[in-house]
Amino acid sequence: MRIATAKASPAKQASAPRAGMDPRRTAVLEHDLRFDGKFVYAVKTTGVYCRPSCPARPRPENVVIYDTCDEAERAGFRACKRYHPKQSTFRKEAHA
Repeated sequence: MRIATAKASPAKQASAPRAGMDPRRTAVLEHDLRFDGKFVYAVKTTGVYCRPSCPARPRPENVVIYDTCDEAERAGFRACKRYHPKQSTFRKEAHA
């Protein structure tokens, strides 16, 4: 006899808490606009960095988080040509 198990819908899975995960990684996975201007993420396989709200769907193991665009560029990544993370809408947070 086969027992059916309930699976959460993709929408519910995306909003479910991600225990132990860096909140910035969760923001990238959920394309969270509230995190734009707080950090950027880069994708190792493409060599591109962008805003957390970018609709790209990189594999989590290929994502690297940087505090600023300059840090991502020093690491060898280039800015996304579609969403322009360096434009004035991207606020560089002051570091203490």
